[in-house]
Amino acid sequence: MGSERRRRSLAAASAVSTAIAALLLAAAPARAADAWWTPVALAGTAVTRVSAIGDTIMVRTGTGATLLSTDGGKTFATASADATLPPDNVVTVGSQRWEIGSAGRVLHVANTAVSSGSVVDPGSPDLGPGADLIAAPAALPGVVVAASTGGTVWRRGQDGDWKQALLLLPASLVQGVPRVTSIAAFTQPLSEAIYLSTDGYAVLISTDGGDDWIRAGPGLPDSVYSLSADSGRRAVYAGTSDGLFEHVLQELPAPPAYQDAALVWRWIGIGAVTLVASVVVLLAMIRLLPRRVAA
Repeated sequence: MGSERRRRSLAAASAVSTAIAALLLAAAPARAADAWWTPVALAGTAVTRVSAIGDTIMVRTGTGATLLSTDGGKTFATASADATLPPDNVVTVGSQRWEIGSAGRVLHVANTAVSSGSVVDPGSPDLGPGADLIAAPAALPGVVVAASTGGTVWRRGQDGDWKQALLLLPASLVQGVPRVTSIAAFTQPLSEAIYLSTDGYAVLISTDGGDDWIRAGPGLPDSVYSLSADSGRRAVYAGTSDGLFEHVLQELPAPPAYQDAALVWRWIGIGAVTLVASVVVLLAMIRLLPRRVAA
């Protein structure tokens, strides 16, 4: 009997403290962190290529149509017949140009201002015929990231040494390894980040020039087909299976953030809950202690 009464008292004390905690926590709602990727336009349309420079955004859809926006993506119209998207296999940073040649090797032009010829970068890997994905962040001169036709991502360090930087794992036994679809980086020294899109893992990001990678696709569908980094707008655009998305340069996604006042009241509430719960449990235990009978 005493054991049962003790159990019920402790359960009641726990229920009281839990209810108080729920009320206090509900009184200070969280403010979600800023969205990592936000939709821009063309929802429901597959966007297989994107190129963005300021307010001018050109895309190619899954049907092969080329669309042009001159107002930052608010409206799109059919592009002129001679409109072409820039090639993926060339990136120019300052006076240097990096290019994946037809033989699958990375070519380097040291100074485009004097029209110096391109040469094979020493030690560059064989990326395979048809390889065309390459990026070079201006914030890290000499660093280049390129993908082979087999999906292996290679990185050239500032010392000129090429090494494997990323090898994607299969999404499942059925789906296999997602295809690497695009690589992008800012060609102005805004960030050391490199963005890599895949058809299955959305977008991965490396914040140290290609050494380490994490998934960074909150808000995106799993299938991302193209990326374009626009230094002028400090933004990265993603062409996906469900339209065009934008990421404005910011810190990495964070847990929900709380406003200062809400955070203060939240900690006060947690302290109050702890104190009340402790008192309730202590009183319950005192009532259950065996009383001494006077002789």
